[in-house]
Amino acid sequence: MRFVKHIAIVFLAAIIAGFFALVALYVRPLDPIKRAIKDFSFSDIYYEIKSETDSEDLSSLITIVDLTKLTNRSDIAQTLIDIESCGPKVIGLDCCFDNVGEDFAANDSLIEVAETYDNIVYAMKFLNYANDSVGHTLAIHSFFSDIVEIPEGTVNMPRGRYDSMKRKVSLAEKHNGKLYPSLISLVSDIYMGKQTKHDEVVDLAINFSPTRFTVLNPDEVKKNPDLIRDRIVLFGSMFEDSDWHWTPVGKIPGVELIAYGIQTVIYNKDVKTIKGILFVLISFIIVLIVQMIQSCFLDWTSRAKSLFVKFVVGSPYVLGIMTFLLSAIFVWISFIVFMKYNVSFNLGWAMSVIAFFGTSRKMYAAIMDYTFALKEKRKNKQQSNK
Repeated sequence: MRFVKHIAIVFLAAIIAGFFALVALYVRPLDPIKRAIKDFSFSDIYYEIKSETDSEDLSSLITIVDLTKLTNRSDIAQTLIDIESCGPKVIGLDCCFDNVGEDFAANDSLIEVAETYDNIVYAMKFLNYANDSVGHTLAIHSFFSDIVEIPEGTVNMPRGRYDSMKRKVSLAEKHNGKLYPSLISLVSDIYMGKQTKHDEVVDLAINFSPTRFTVLNPDEVKKNPDLIRDRIVLFGSMFEDSDWHWTPVGKIPGVELIAYGIQTVIYNKDVKTIKGILFVLISFIIVLIVQMIQSCFLDWTSRAKSLFVKFVVGSPYVLGIMTFLLSAIFVWISFIVFMKYNVSFNLGWAMSVIAFFGTSRKMYAAIMDYTFALKEKRKNKQQSNK
């Protein structure tokens, strides 16, 4: 009977939490709350915990060469030659030369680089999204892609995520019904010596475990060959305001976002999110455990002979502290699972239900009192009829 009571209290709390969630999602004046809920991920908390408890890992896989101060295409071409002289495994060029510049000698220098080296992946971008079957209808390529056969990868962010937190990047995008790999996918494949075949549009959940990527200026490249040799080199802008994005580890440049994506693919550490029936089941177990502990605590304090235990220890404030500690334990357990297995579990819903336990217990008591009163009324009426 007590277990049924616990189930009923959990059920009532879930109904109350669900009601307020629906109000926040569908009432127009509450759109800011809706956006905040939609944009929230519990993995952000995990990254925050990791950044505070551990130091950043220095990547031995990826080196970034900053493109920001290079405005002349001849200088860009020369920097690419300098990088190649240090023996990188692959270069990802996060820059699209979509127009033919007026400096023909500079244009020719880029074309010469494209003809000479086959381990450079060039950026392209898709625009004008039509629908899921067609994808995008416009492609922006470097001007020499028609002259030289070059490997190109898209640098599109997952559709509908602009101006919001970036947690995913594309591994493949569709253009006029045909799938094309992303720059992240191509660079990763070349580094690992394989070729991934994409059968559908793929969005990768990035693992943002805090990492420090070595950043070199163009004039530092030839002085630091050990930071280039056999590595992935990303050549892109680190300080272009228009290409910065909010992520769980703060606001970072697009080239660094690509670096996190490549690192996730190569180390096979993409973040998996628990969903569906398993999510509901785990949330229910967590909520039920908290309810049973709270109930035992309240029963113990209510029966205590000590006035201190009854009125101070059994106060809502102490109960709130105990609930907070329980929640912290579950957060820490889920954090350990996340760091060990890259599995993210959103405790937000469970905590929302737990927040309404006080109200749901009162509702349950009121329902029981009402039911008892009805039974007594019927019993008295039957006795009077006799």
